[in-house]
Amino acid sequence: MRNPLYFLVLALFLWGCVGRDFSTTPVKEIRTNVTTKTEIFSNFGEPVEKGFDSGYEAWTYYRYTVGYALGSAGQKRLYVVFNKDGTVRSYSFSEN
Repeated sequence: MRNPLYFLVLALFLWGCVGRDFSTTPVKEIRTNVTTKTEIFSNFGEPVEKGFDSGYEAWTYYRYTVGYALGSAGQKRLYVVFNKDGTVRSYSFSEN
């Protein structure tokens, strides 16, 4: 019988994920200059990355998946830039 660690390493090799999964349903509810930072956090949780875009705070949520053995791949990414007052300045979402 093989060591259980062998199967864990094999599974990680065959299927890799980067980022954190998040629900895409609330994306359609985002409104520029209306939706707040608190609402974004409530709907999507802690962002994978925080930074600045042209002096405005920006949050990034993403999940990239690659299935080496199956030849499958997928991604979803939400990028949100906030106004100084904490409302959404702009956002972009992509998924495949």
